[in-house]
Order: sequence, then C-alpha cells, then structure tokens
Amino acid sequence: VCTLYVTIAPSEDGDSVEDDNDASAEEVRSKLTLVDLAGSERLKRTGAEGTRMREGININKGLFVLGQVVSALSELGQQTQQNSSSTTKSSSSAHIPYRDSKLTRLLQDS
Repeated sequence: VCTLYVTIAPSEDGDSVEDDNDASAEEVRSKLTLVDLAGSERLKRTGAEGTRMREGININKGLFVLGQVVSALSELGQQTQQNSSSTTKSSSSAHIPYRDSKLTRLLQDS
C-alpha cells in the first residue's frame, strides 16, 4: 500500500497562470492510494499452495469486499440524489461493509 498526499496551493506572490479563474486561488488537497494486488489469480490456474494460496485467497476476498463497498456507496449516492430532489427523506441508512477485509479498512477514508 502506498498513499500519496498532494496539495496544490496558490503561489505566494499572488501571480497565477490563469488570471481569469478565481478557483485557482484555492488550495486543493488530494489523496491517492495505490495497492499492489499481485496474486489475485485463480488458484486452480496457478497451482499455489501453502502461504501463497492463503495470500491469494485473502486478496480475492479483499477484491470481493471492495466490490461490495463500491456497490453500497453507489447505491447510497443514488438514494441521496433521489432524496435531495424530493421533499421526503428516508430514515434508513445503508450498511457499508468496510470492516469485512483489511483492504477496505485501509481504503475506508478514501
């Protein structure tokens, strides 16, 4: 896992490349998380045994749970958009399964 934090700030002298755009005067912060998922192949094809097999199983489980998290977040986003366009608000909140794998716990704040 490699996490990069990037901050783009306006220059201290006040000169900007785009004088017409006031948005360039704001500081922008970003976070980029890179995860190496080597070993996520099918076990039957690789013939992995022992430690490599367990590692592959854990990576595949993490990818499966990551798919569930992305799906749950997209459904939550769609519900939020629908609720903001209508006057009625639902009181139910969706469960996001961040704790189901180490991968999704690491990426939870992303």
